This record gives sequence, structure tokens and C-alpha cells, in this order.
Amino acid sequence: MNTSVIRHRVADFLKQHAPFDALPETDLLEVAGSGRVKFHESEELVYRRGDAKSKFVWMIQQGTVHLLQGDPEQGKLHDVLDAGDLLGLDFFSTGGPCLYSARTATDVLLYAIDGSLFEKLVAKYPAFEQYLSAQFAVASLGVPSRQSWLDAEPPPEDFLRARFLRGGVAALDVSSAVAVGSGISTREAIREMLRWRTEKLAITPDGSPSSPPFAVLSASDLALFCGQNPARLRREILDSESPVEIRALVDLSSRMVLSALAQPSDVDDCARMGSAMVATTVETCIRLSREDKIPARGWLAFGKLARGEMMRPSSPMIAVVVDDAHPADERVPAADRCAAWLEACGLGSGTHPGVSLAEWKRFYIETATDPLAHDLFTRREFFDVSVLAGDRGILDQLSVSLAAALKQDSLLVPLLANDTLAHLPPLTFYRGLVLDLDGGERESLDLASTALEPISDAARVFALGQRSLSVASTLERLEAAASVMPQHERVLREAADAFRIALYHQSMAGMPIINPASLSRYDQRLLKTAFSSILSLLELTSSTYIAEA
Repeated sequence: MNTSVIRHRVADFLKQHAPFDALPETDLLEVAGSGRVKFHESEELVYRRGDAKSKFVWMIQQGTVHLLQGDPEQGKLHDVLDAGDLLGLDFFSTGGPCLYSARTATDVLLYAIDGSLFEKLVAKYPAFEQYLSAQFAVASLGVPSRQSWLDAEPPPEDFLRARFLRGGVAALDVSSAVAVGSGISTREAIREMLRWRTEKLAITPDGSPSSPPFAVLSASDLALFCGQNPARLRREILDSESPVEIRALVDLSSRMVLSALAQPSDVDDCARMGSAMVATTVETCIRLSREDKIPARGWLAFGKLARGEMMRPSSPMIAVVVDDAHPADERVPAADRCAAWLEACGLGSGTHPGVSLAEWKRFYIETATDPLAHDLFTRREFFDVSVLAGDRGILDQLSVSLAAALKQDSLLVPLLANDTLAHLPPLTFYRGLVLDLDGGERESLDLASTALEPISDAARVFALGQRSLSVASTLERLEAAASVMPQHERVLREAADAFRIALYHQSMAGMPIINPASLSRYDQRLLKTAFSSILSLLELTSSTYIAEA
């Protein structure tokens, strides 16, 4: 057959698959003509773990190949690859010997692509660099399909300075503004406004509140340029007086958050916004349901709301902390009234009856000292706790009580570590199906049970291993663990990125169940790498805390 015809046929196949679908025609034809076609019968080794760097990268044209850890004859299955997947990328990622062995599971036809040309494409095209990094780490996080409004250019400082100097609206009441440094981005400005519950930022040369501001950035000024105003939306929810108002504003907040979610790296800010809006709704319902005759010391949030992981509005798990001297039979109405308001606002509530601070302390102490007798598994999300309203010192007191109980040879942390192994991530995707570690196949993937919950559970173990309730966020807990376990920093940080990827896909789908066949080849690859990162985290959790028990 004419060589030119063969080259065009190879090019036609390559451009159907990432990352070659990002190449212009001239580069695609050069790649197609750079190598040769290679055939392997079933059960043949394409290359062996430890082999030196090859001159080629191989794309599977047809057939199935197994990547194996350890011994190539009896090694543990690492991945299953089929048509459109690339072999030999570990040569180019590590710069050293091959990390895995590749063995054919069927008769296989490969396209051998010149390795030096592939390296040039990695340097030239971001899509190639991201595809290569996604094979071995989730730090690339993914390719955005669009720009988030969080990345919109903020108002120019000259514009803000001019408005400030002429005494416009933005310059009024500077004393109430939070000081920030020059050059603040839209994303950073939103974070600060939500963090400090303000609609105005005073811009100073060094970000110090002691320095005089040269401009003021208001939430309305920011909205002119990015098209969204989370700070005002939060205030509008706080000022609402009826469920009709609140329900409409909560729906609006959901649309705002999802419009900001362009890629997994946006998860941190979107989760912060989404959780802030739900927390604000709860605060408003607490205010509207309050009766002075039943004073509350504070309100606690548990689970997803406490962790700050509510990308979409959902039922919050909350509880009122009443005064220790308040009669037990009068505590229930406060929680019931708040639950009724939340229900009317579209947020069904897991509200718990009023419990005194002394009773909450006893709850944590008894769970820590005798976890088996007090159903630790069903109580585990109570260890993700934050103060929604009222006395902020409540959490400190609970932390002190828990820390004291955990010093008494408690089984709580080892048991929680063991529970993380109950839900392992799948092995890989294969021809649009989910392939489990035991070889079973499924058409759908539950991101909550196979990715998000295992990571959150492991992060909770590391936090409680440090005897701390002060940090509830999964991502912050993993960050804290990385700071005290530098030898395992990579595992912990890659687990955090795996969490972002899984939460991104769950939020975009609107549910935890996704169909992998509907994902792009690149997204499938990134999730497959995330599975490996999750498994490494669970193995680290087990080796750190179960072995110590």
C-alpha cells in the first residue's frame, strides 16, 4: 500500500484520541510518519519494568494491554489499556527506567511513535504536557472548558483610585473596609469579602490596615467587571424575612457557584462560596425562628457544611447548644422551629434537639473512650464540626475535652483508620466501564462512596490523630497533615487534588453517580490517576494509624 495512504490512515486514527486531537494537520502527519506498525500476540511483553528509556511511544490501535506492578509474570495489575491509549509514557515522565511492565492481554496492534518527536510536542503544546502529567499525578487538575468568572480581570486600580479621589460611593466609610494589598485579583477579592463578611476592601500599598488606602474596591465595583456579586447576595439572604425570598436567593447562589466552576482547581473557591451561602441561610433561619425565652449559647454545623464542601445547596446537619441550666423538655422547640424554616426555604434539615455544652462534651468523651459501644461509624461526621453562630469558644472547649479523652489509649483513631478501607476506589476504566479491584465491571461510578468519602474519612483520621477539632475542611486537614508529615507530602497533596477532581465532576453532574463513558479520554485518564492517589492515601492512613494500635 502507498506510504502516503498509510500515513493518512494513521493520522486519521491518532486525531480521534487525546492528546493528538490537539495537533494541527502538519504536525499530525509528521507524527504518523515517524514510526512504524508493530504486532504482538497475546501474553507478550511490550516492555519490562526497569527497562531503559525507549526510542518510541506506542499507541494501541487495537487490542488490550495490562500494566503491571512488580514482577512482569505475576505482578499486580495497575491498569488496563485499550485502543487509543498510550504506552511508554513513564519513560518520558520519570526520565529513568520504566515504572511498570506492559503485557498484552489479547493480540495487539501498536503504532510506534518517535519518542524524540513526542518530547518536542510535549514542550510545544500544553495539551501534551497536561496529558503526560495526568498519567502519573493529578496536579494538572484538568483542562478548563471555559473561563471562570473568578478569573475575570478586576477593576483597574487607576479606575478605583479615580473614584476614591472624587469621593464616590466606593470611598465612603473607609474605616469599615478590610485592608488588602495592591494588585488583588477577582478571586482573591471574593475570598476576602466572604472571609471578613464585608462588601468593601481598602487597597493599601502593603496590605497593612495601618497604611492609608489609595483606593477602595467595593463588591458592586467588582461586579461591574466580573458579573457576579457574592458579597451582596450573602447580605440579601441575611436581610430576608420570608421563605419565598430566601428560596429564590439560594437558587441564585447555586447558579452563581456553578458558573464559577470551570475546572477542578476552582473547587476551593466554589465550595467556599456555596458553603457560605448555605451557612448564611441557616443563620437567617435561626434569626427568624428565635424566641428570647429559649436562649442558645450557639449553633454548630457538622458534616459537609462544617467542612465547607457544599457546592450545591443541600440539607445542613446542625444543632443548637443551649445553656447548661436550661430545662431539657424546653430545648426541642428551638431546633424544631429552625428546621421548619429551613424546610420552607428548600433546605431540608438534619437539625438535632438542643443539647447543653456539658452534654456535647460528654458525647465526644464517651465516643473517644469507648467507640465500639457508642456506634463510632454513625457518629464519625460529628467530628467535622464548626460554630455557625453564637459563642465561638464552644469549639475550643469541645476540642480540649476530646484531646484529653484521646490521650487515654483510645481506639477511636485506629478504628476510623480501619473504616477508610471499607470503600476502595476502582482500579480503572475499561471501554467505558468501571473496573473494580476484584475484576468486577460496572456501568456507573459513585464518586461519593469511592472517592469523596474515603478521602474525607482519611483526612478526618489525620486530624484526630493530632487530637484536633479546630479544622474541619478535608483540604485543610490534608494540608495540615502534609506540614507535619513532610515525608508523605506528595501522597497527601495528590489526594487533595484527587478530591478536587471528584468534587468537580460530582458538581457538574449534579449527582454523585456518573457514567464514565460520557467523559472525555483525558478526564477518564485524570480520574484513573486520582484512583491511584486515593489508594495511596488509604494505604498511608492504614500504615500510620492501624499499625500503631
